[in-house]
Amino acid sequence: MLGADRDAGTGGQEAIIVGRGPLPPVSARVVGYAAAGWCLAFAGVSAWQVAAGPPQRYAADAAGLAIMSVLVGVLKLAGAAVALAAVLVRPGRPRRLLRLLGVALWGAFGVLSLYSAGNLAITIGTVGGLLVPSAAWTAAGGVTPKATGYVLFFLAGAALFGTLAVWFHRRHRLRWTSAVAGLAGAPLLLGLLLTAAPALLGRWGLLPT
Repeated sequence: MLGADRDAGTGGQEAIIVGRGPLPPVSARVVGYAAAGWCLAFAGVSAWQVAAGPPQRYAADAAGLAIMSVLVGVLKLAGAAVALAAVLVRPGRPRRLLRLLGVALWGAFGVLSLYSAGNLAITIGTVGGLLVPSAAWTAAGGVTPKATGYVLFFLAGAALFGTLAVWFHRRHRLRWTSAVAGLAGAPLLLGLLLTAAPALLGRWGLLPT
């Protein structure tokens, strides 16, 4: 779709300029900037983890943990770029680009929602006695203010990207296949991060198997 700008110097004739549609409303831009800030703040945590190194008890796995932190950090930066692009790109851009951004937004929402749902399920199941407390749960001290803040942080990220995905989908009149592709790819990406990548690093001797 093409946007139209009026050229006062041509007697009110409309000049059609590709990619120069109206800017998104302020509320959408606020959500987009907040989502990008969320990603950048989280990427900062990954950078700090790489710079500081792991705790002494994980010193033997320092290389593997650093690789995982860098991998996740790159994805967080990509998420920030997608959130910013969503509120900067205007109607009239190539449909392929718009569809790609739509898929990425739905994918980010799906990943954060699944991860948040998993954390909530583990917390509720462990507190309710349905699950045996894991070693990580015991080491962290169970339900602490820090653990609660961690879950709420991911829920906030999911809410931001979900809101942005719905708005972007409607603004650019994307097909439902964009949402399906993004949501379907979310568990694949999450599985890659939580299972496949650690397993591969374990085979290389960089993480415990």
